[in-house]
Amino acid sequence: MNSTKNATMSDGLIVEKISSFEPAHIFLSDTVGVLVTINANSELGWYKAGYLQQYFGAPLGMSGLALGESRFIKLFTPTIIKMRDFPSGYQVSFDVPKYFEDCTFKIWEFIG
Repeated sequence: MNSTKNATMSDGLIVEKISSFEPAHIFLSDTVGVLVTINANSELGWYKAGYLQQYFGAPLGMSGLALGESRFIKLFTPTIIKMRDFPSGYQVSFDVPKYFEDCTFKIWEFIG
């Protein structure tokens, strides 16, 4: 996945934050690569991009989701993650901090 989203702005203020990135892909490998970048306000010295949350659909009551690992992701830093909780058959979600005006989220699945 390689996707960019923008916050809804009005008079220079964020009125609606960027929604979570939730690839429809089901990951079959335990190893993924992630890169998160921003353009707006990148000169402010921010380093925290947010958290990547692992989950999979499960018939566990009302929510239907079983949560796995949550990993901190740094801005502008390619990161390789080896998932241990659910090594196969999982999905991921990345929540964007509310103060980001834009965000590009890239994730790769390593197979081999």
